[in-house]
Amino acid sequence: MKAKPVMEHKTSSEELHLISCGYEECNSIHSYGPAVRRYYTLHFILSGQGDYYINNKHYVLNANQCFLIPPDILTLYKADTQCPWTYVWVCFNGRLARPFLDHCHMTLESPIHSIPYVNEVKQIVFDMMQYPELTPANECYIQSDLYLLFAKLKEFSNASYQDFESSDNIYIHQAIDFISKNTFVNLTVTDVANYVHISRSYLFTLFKRHLNISPQKFLTATKISNARELLSQTDISITAIANSSGYKNSFAFSRAFKQEMGITPSEYRNKYRNKEKILDY
Repeated sequence: MKAKPVMEHKTSSEELHLISCGYEECNSIHSYGPAVRRYYTLHFILSGQGDYYINNKHYVLNANQCFLIPPDILTLYKADTQCPWTYVWVCFNGRLARPFLDHCHMTLESPIHSIPYVNEVKQIVFDMMQYPELTPANECYIQSDLYLLFAKLKEFSNASYQDFESSDNIYIHQAIDFISKNTFVNLTVTDVANYVHISRSYLFTLFKRHLNISPQKFLTATKISNARELLSQTDISITAIANSSGYKNSFAFSRAFKQEMGITPSEYRNKYRNKEKILDY
């Protein structure tokens, strides 16, 4: 394998930051994985061929294609033995990383895309690599190149703000579904954000924008709603209901319940309990 130019810098932007980028001319035995990464990576194939394995699928790739490696997903890729590939790659992360990729229709379900302007992408990556020392000025240049790369990807994919709103809705639905299915554990907003692969701050923005409620408020309301049903429909003890609603003890549960409902769990049970609809749990 020929020497590969690599630039490794983690820029400071929380919204979208570069981790590393590079250029590689692979030999016929080059492979990487199976492995899991903690960030996003895009490979843009300049020439040659190779194989990519992700999500129990196998893709045979050629020049003028790119493939996405999402975080926390097991992947393997290797050069073709007869015509090994040459590519440029970019590793990045940040709260806008996934929305930007979704905007370009690059997802786990659709990780392969044709890139007719691959030489333009190559030039952008080479421009990034001109700044080996991370100074405040160089960081601005690198960030501008990273945004330029996504501008090119969005331009080719004909991305629209309607697409962006659709990706927002996907995050909301995934978060709500995850919360609804995990009311029995001590779930946190960070857990929810990690599950949908976005930051806490971006999750907060989406909930306020689309539901007019914070994720924490929604999480608490969902837990209390589950508890209210158990209080009014069953004979389960308050301690057991606290455990079933994701609280570490009955005191924490009672305090949260009273803050939400204005009365204690015992008072709620006495007021709303329907003896004819007691369920046998």
